Amino acid sequence: MKKIARDFFLAHILIVSCVIVWFMFSGNVFAESVFLKDGTIIEGDIVKETDKATTVKTREGKTVTIQRKDILRMLVNESYKTKMYIMKSSKEVLGVYIVEEDNESYTYRTELQSAEEYKINKDDVLFVSKIPPKDFIDEEVQKKATELGIKKKYPREENLKWRAPFMRFGYSNIGIYIDSDINDAYSESRNINAFIDIFPWRFRNESGNGFDAMIRARFVGNFDEINPTDPRTQTFLKLYQVTIDESYESKLNIGQICGGVRYAYSMYYGVLIQPYVYGLLQLFVFHDEIKIESLNSDAIDEQVSSSKLGYQFGAGVDFGITSYVGLFIEGMYSYIGAKFKDGKTRNVDGYYIYYGVTWRTSYGLIE
Repeated sequence: MKKIARDFFLAHILIVSCVIVWFMFSGNVFAESVFLKDGTIIEGDIVKETDKATTVKTREGKTVTIQRKDILRMLVNESYKTKMYIMKSSKEVLGVYIVEEDNESYTYRTELQSAEEYKINKDDVLFVSKIPPKDFIDEEVQKKATELGIKKKYPREENLKWRAPFMRFGYSNIGIYIDSDINDAYSESRNINAFIDIFPWRFRNESGNGFDAMIRARFVGNFDEINPTDPRTQTFLKLYQVTIDESYESKLNIGQICGGVRYAYSMYYGVLIQPYVYGLLQLFVFHDEIKIESLNSDAIDEQVSSSKLGYQFGAGVDFGITSYVGLFIEGMYSYIGAKFKDGKTRNVDGYYIYYGVTWRTSYGLIE
């Protein structure tokens, strides 16, 4: 019975020894990263080890024999490849690759393939993180501020660049009608020329550059009482093919709804300067009229009306003065065709210089 037990024990010893030998001399034992004293890191499978050398089969398939005296360390895991951030007790932040750790310290490199290594005592470390400490702290502060309902404060440049015009009011008293006859007839009697812009969608980047969808409502109104001896009377006679021998009223009204796109580019010099260009299609309603109401002669009420499509384009500069308020100046050209009594189709719109105020809001990058 003792002999059987002894033989059984010896058989187990033999099996364990064979397993150990197999692992030692197998062609693919285990994968490691071998750190050399010159800073080189060789990655691969250790296929042979002796007391003088280690043989590694690299991931490229090459076999490399390394002398033991040239080896600094061997690591099985690859966590050393991850850049870590150490915040020291002094609040200094180090971006490092930790290549070794014990109970008392970290050994690290600032450049992974460099032979230079440094140690720092754990007592001098506040924490170690994969996230840069400033970003980590900012994120935690923002989370807490959100919980407390406190809005993040932004520097002035971001406050201006990350907001754009949402609504504008523009007015013009500078301009001419394109058609010389229309300009002669109405340039002295323009009473109102104004618009309201809305930008419902703004596609801007962090620099404040980008495209805006643009909607414009514009109104031009002219009204005047004119004496028949006024030089303009001859122009009205030409336009309406009538005889005028006493004082009369003249009216020209244009109402427009426009839609299109504009592009703006941002520059910051204490204030935000945004040059822009735009193009619009316009649906307009045009009404032109001369009217005489008299007991001494036949009444005259000649009208020209039109309702169809036109176009408009222009360029200008928006100025971001505060986060929510801005100013602008713009040059604009508009075409509206209308057929008059003399048989000619004329552009009853023209060139104008507008100026006005802007209400600015966030387009998504700022609260």
